Amino acid sequence: MVKWYSKITHWKFDKKMQLLVTVAITLTTLLFLAISTVSSITSMKRQSMELLQSQNSTVSENIRSSLDRYKTAALATIMDSSVQTYAREAEKKLPETTVPVQNAYNVLSSILNMHSDLNFIAIVGAGEEDYVYKGRENLSVTKFTQVYREDYEASKTVGSGTIRMCYNNAYYGGKRYTLNVYFPIYDTGRIFRELGLLCLNFTNAGFQQILEYEGASDMETVVVDTDGMLVASRNTENIGSQINYMEDIQANPGTFTKDGNMYIYQKVKNWNFYVVSIIPTIELYKSSIHTIIVITLILLVLVVASTKVLQKIIKRVYQPLDKVINKMDDVASGSLKTRIDVENMGEDFSKLAVGFNSMMDEIQILMEQVKQEQHQIEQQRFNALQSQIQPHFLYNTLECIHWQAIADGNKEISTLVKALAKYYRICLSKGRDVITLGMELEHVRNYLIIQNMRYDNIIGSEFDIDSSVEDAMIPKLTLQPLVENSIYHGMKLKEGKKGTLFITAKRDGEDVLITVSDTGTGMNQQQIDEMNQHLSEYEDSFGYGVRNVNKRIELLYGKGFGLFYLKNESGGVTVKIRIPYVTEVKDNILGGGQQTDV
Repeated sequence: MVKWYSKITHWKFDKKMQLLVTVAITLTTLLFLAISTVSSITSMKRQSMELLQSQNSTVSENIRSSLDRYKTAALATIMDSSVQTYAREAEKKLPETTVPVQNAYNVLSSILNMHSDLNFIAIVGAGEEDYVYKGRENLSVTKFTQVYREDYEASKTVGSGTIRMCYNNAYYGGKRYTLNVYFPIYDTGRIFRELGLLCLNFTNAGFQQILEYEGASDMETVVVDTDGMLVASRNTENIGSQINYMEDIQANPGTFTKDGNMYIYQKVKNWNFYVVSIIPTIELYKSSIHTIIVITLILLVLVVASTKVLQKIIKRVYQPLDKVINKMDDVASGSLKTRIDVENMGEDFSKLAVGFNSMMDEIQILMEQVKQEQHQIEQQRFNALQSQIQPHFLYNTLECIHWQAIADGNKEISTLVKALAKYYRICLSKGRDVITLGMELEHVRNYLIIQNMRYDNIIGSEFDIDSSVEDAMIPKLTLQPLVENSIYHGMKLKEGKKGTLFITAKRDGEDVLITVSDTGTGMNQQQIDEMNQHLSEYEDSFGYGVRNVNKRIELLYGKGFGLFYLKNESGGVTVKIRIPYVTEVKDNILGGGQQTDV
């Protein structure tokens, strides 16, 4: 110990600090792991016990409900007048065709039909040789006549009454476990006169659940009576044996530990049975092992990460030169915004850091100057190209063609050229991206003139425009792409038949509602739904023009505005455009381009 202490005292200060912090982190981690382990085990144990208690409560309630129902059915049966009549006269060995026997059969049939879990029901007379039997299987299968007397003697009285029951595989040749209920039939006319025995055989869901339980291999759920006899268990060989922990069952519900096992029990209300779940104590902790492993791995990662962080801190404090080299590597990789924090650099290296930062500032200034000069060169080239296509030149040329067409008497060319000139004049709109609805509608009218001359006037149009909305501002080229879609994907596909466009615009509260409808070929509902779904999404298979129109409206006015498609009564398509009623919008809010005076 002294030798190690002497060796540590000769270490450098940074190495001593690294050792101190590493030990502190390790001790803190071990303490946290211990606390987490205890907390996790306690929590998992409590949750497991609550889960088992809930399971026991469910099974207990199912059994209680079934037993209460069986008892009610038995009481109702023995009080039935037909059953009483048969029991009184059974010793006379009445033929099956007599009325008392037939009435008794009818009562048993009715009860059998009322209870789906009832396998068979029988009334045995006082002489034990006369009986009425009704079951889902015949006597050769249930072995009723050979078994019932012995099974009745082996059954136990439940509570202080006369009802007796047992759960075993006595019937059906030992192939099935059933709940056997026996109730003496007393004469309702004479006190304490026993007339016979009512026998019922049930496939009880609660007890069946115990037999078929498929939980953990080391866990078991059983049913025991208050005398300590095992009534139902997955291990059927133990049914009927005595348990060794009956004295530990006290409060209800409750738990106790014995012989390395945890016992969780729940009494069946109003009946002398307990549902008990037995699980090795170690099983309660197994579920915590995974949590502990995960916590350990996380803490291990944290310790390693903390060590790495510690190394970086020490490197920053004692090796500032490495920092300068790293920054120079960043510059070499193209990061010209790299700067060195002068603080905590020390007197020697602070001057180097200041010089480095000054050099990078100068380089960045020079780079910005080069970029500006290059931008100016590119702008000059762009302006030179733009000057070649001045709008005035275009309009003057179209105007010359227009007057030449008039001079030659060609009104169609004159109309076409005039519409084209107006079309492009509105397209440019002095560089504005948002125009009035009136201008946009004028643009559509000119477009329809051009298209009708191309397609031999197959496109009819009707405009219903509220004059109060013509000054509403709308993104330029909103309606023309929609009209173009109606022509090319609707009316043009009708094989030369004339179609009609209906364009309406009106106020809708604080908004303006515009509709563009056509009498074209239309779309099915699935296509309509896909159009609406992809209006605000990028989809290669979806039209760019329509999506662009919707996106520009959303960018200008918000998500509550835009396009919506639906089928119309003529079989074509209607698109609704909703915009707010505003009369002033900042120019170039959508395009950001330079305004041009035309």
